[in-house]
Amino acid sequence: MVRVGTLPMRLLTQRYGADITYSEEIIALKLRNCRRTVNHAIDTIDYLDTNGVVVYRTCEQDRPNILQMGSADAVSALAAATNVFPDVDGIDLNCGCPKHFSVQGGMGAALLSKPETIRDILTTLQRNLPTRNITCKLRLLATVAESAQLMQAVAKTNIPAVAIHARYISDRPRDPARWDFVRDVIQAANLDIPVIINGDIFKYEDFARVREHTGASSVMIARGAIRNPSIFSTAPLPLMEEVIPEYIKLAVATDNHILNTKYVVQQMMKEGLPDHRGDIFDRLNRVKNLEGICALWNLQDQFSALSVSRNRSRDSSFLGEQQQQQETLPAASAEVVSSVVVVGEKRLRDNDGGGDRSSTAGREVGEEGEPSSSRLCGGDSCTC
Repeated sequence: MVRVGTLPMRLLTQRYGADITYSEEIIALKLRNCRRTVNHAIDTIDYLDTNGVVVYRTCEQDRPNILQMGSADAVSALAAATNVFPDVDGIDLNCGCPKHFSVQGGMGAALLSKPETIRDILTTLQRNLPTRNITCKLRLLATVAESAQLMQAVAKTNIPAVAIHARYISDRPRDPARWDFVRDVIQAANLDIPVIINGDIFKYEDFARVREHTGASSVMIARGAIRNPSIFSTAPLPLMEEVIPEYIKLAVATDNHILNTKYVVQQMMKEGLPDHRGDIFDRLNRVKNLEGICALWNLQDQFSALSVSRNRSRDSSFLGEQQQQQETLPAASAEVVSSVVVVGEKRLRDNDGGGDRSSTAGREVGEEGEPSSSRLCGGDSCTC
């Protein structure tokens, strides 16, 4: 979920029953250069870019979590995955984003016409990471035969599952998802790994309906979870009265950026309450900080309590680091040393050493930790 699948949304959907949560798409070229930092003030692991901006944030409760990656080559993908892998349960390669920037950079939907590149990235990750939880998400090609052939090619890399968005590259969210087409593709591909379907799943009852209709093993939800993140509960909760306030509390607790928090709340209201937003939507547009969002939902007390707790934790962390440095450094130099959702498959298969690694295509890591060859990759950020 573009710009939506940040930490507070992942935690919220897990709370409501999601089995596995995916991050927003993160570009490999940016992630590979991030610095891992333990944020003691809010108990998170942060990956920070060279400007100190949080690119990816996770925490102990954010499990199982899959990082969705945008990459155009195996070199960048492996460097990024190696950097972040200790803090995620798997990596999902985005092969379906149709946005101009992603496609222009050779990522997302551009990979659909480059099956060898997809194969190279997936096998390189599998050969060099200590897990088999490497997957990818595709879109439909022009014909059933082409789509089935691509899925079969991807499955031959021995990934444990593949996801398919039930739309063409040219389709937009307003275009109906092509469940019938996916059903035919799944039948033609005849894979022995789980197929995860995504597209037009807006209520709890759709989980069983789409699986029965298409033969898919599991369900991935994006817009349905934006419309109401409690879709994973048998009885969805009221959006304005219960769900959004819970999201805001998590955004405050994880110190989520104000712009991202505003965006996510706006998207929930647009999707879930298109005709009944009221003046609170206009007031939300004018809010400039998390405290202001809390005030709109009468959560000032929670904001104050979390702020006090965070400040105490930050002060304690600072003093602890200072004491540790003073104990370990000479007195003269002592100083303070200042980081889409699946239903049905609870957890992807772990790697227990199965398979002959020597027979799997892909790049091996050399002594310097880099694959043996390199390619150029476009872009280091994505707005899609």
